[in-house]
Amino acid sequence: MAYKPPFPSAAAQASVEARKLAAAQLLLRLRSKGFNDLSLLRAMESAPRENFVGPHQIELALRDIALPLPCGQTIESPSELALALAALGVAAHMRVLEVGTGSGWSAAVLSALVDTVVSVECFDVLAKSARERLERLRIDNVAVIWADGADISPELGLFDRIVVHAAVEAPPPSLLGALGEGGALMAARAGAGAAQDKTERLIYRRGAGDRIEIVSLGPCRAQNLLQGLYSGR
Repeated sequence: MAYKPPFPSAAAQASVEARKLAAAQLLLRLRSKGFNDLSLLRAMESAPRENFVGPHQIELALRDIALPLPCGQTIESPSELALALAALGVAAHMRVLEVGTGSGWSAAVLSALVDTVVSVECFDVLAKSARERLERLRIDNVAVIWADGADISPELGLFDRIVVHAAVEAPPPSLLGALGEGGALMAARAGAGAAQDKTERLIYRRGAGDRIEIVSLGPCRAQNLLQGLYSGR
């Protein structure tokens, strides 16, 4: 007689149903905040944040809050990521550079919205774990690179959009140099010594030639961009 696996316990089934309900409630919460782009909501639904955190954070990942990561980094809240991607206006044909891979979650969401994602992370341990997660989930249009996000190699080429998950006084020249004409870069800006809760999210849009237009999206919380490479061990 062929082996038949046991039915899941009532407790296990209840846990699964509770997570499904929490995930649905999170999407409804995003819609209530004005995020009505179905492609964005579907992209976030296709990359559940609980797949990118440790076992002890799974329940918290279903809430609209930021979560801590190793190496002193964070995984942003769903509404923060939705705001960033909606404001950037990402589209299916685009090539996107992400600075600050973290857990790989935001790269996974982007992968469902654009053609190609190149994600750089200065902590080797985070880059490796994010790469493993994305490979396990069979997301093949994201390249995770251990690299200094403040010193992007010209060999990576030009990008339609650049997302920097950190605060800078001004975008490093290598990042602006990687932005194609008509492209947009998003980063937080903080003055010297400014508190994290005083940072401001900005979009830098490149027009013809070297003309840069700056648009403010209001206050946000962000850590300062780290320069250099770190093992993270």
